[in-house]
Amino acid sequence: MKYIVGYTADRGGKLALNLACNIAYAARNHEDPVEVDLVMVVRNQSPFTAVYPSADPLGYEEILDTTLRGWADEALAMIPEGISARVLIRAADSEAEGIIAAAEEVGARMIVVAPRAHGLGGSLGSVANALLHSSPVPVMLAVPQSTPEEPTGPGPSRVTAFVGTKEGAEAVAHMAAVTAQHHHLPVRIVSLLELDGSRDDADQLAETRELIEEIAGRTTLGSEVIVAHGSTFDEAISHVEWRPHEIALLGSARMGGRRLFLGSTAHKVLRVTPVPVVVVPRDYSAAAAARIENQGGQAS
Repeated sequence: MKYIVGYTADRGGKLALNLACNIAYAARNHEDPVEVDLVMVVRNQSPFTAVYPSADPLGYEEILDTTLRGWADEALAMIPEGISARVLIRAADSEAEGIIAAAEEVGARMIVVAPRAHGLGGSLGSVANALLHSSPVPVMLAVPQSTPEEPTGPGPSRVTAFVGTKEGAEAVAHMAAVTAQHHHLPVRIVSLLELDGSRDDADQLAETRELIEEIAGRTTLGSEVIVAHGSTFDEAISHVEWRPHEIALLGSARMGGRRLFLGSTAHKVLRVTPVPVVVVPRDYSAAAAARIENQGGQAS
């Protein structure tokens, strides 16, 4: 199982590296351990982005190559013993484009990045935002308040899937079950319900719980089901309690097709959730991902 880390030689890059390594370290003795590919992206050479791209009299390419190799060595030095890791350097028109291309090339199961802003309460940053609107594979966002400072910190403690009653819920629930099973973790399914007074509250709660339990029942694991409710979204999600080192999953908007596209609810969840969040493309299939990963592994 391959994880791609969108790596930069800064605090955000280390945050994403630590999160991926925490997960990989916890699963290092499993049948299918997590392998980590650190991806560094440089902009494609063009008259608008390079200094004398042909003759290069100032040694621009040599300086860039030396710098990237230095960053790669520093990153690999942080990888704990027992975790398979390598650095991939890719040229692309944008950082997000390069990360996605690398993920597709190696058949990655997950892309891990950190917001450039301090925490999810502010801007996600251009790279994370671009990935969250275009990636064909799940994207995990590391958050400073819940990511251990060391790569051998505690692994995940539980998987929580935010599931609604509309199309796409199956993909999130199944991904949560597969993730929990792989890491031997408990899983819970959470649905957020805004009670607007248009119908009887008890009827809405019972109907929602029945639908969510039906979805949860189709996964391979028994899941705890919670319907967190309130008169507003913020009130509903405030009733969701979190364990240290938990991971949350949510789905992308329906208009996103096979790639990610964040809707308003997903943005709200990202804004207030204090744990790493994985955003899952609507039609993502963990089984299909495993086949693609095997093909990528054979090609690499």
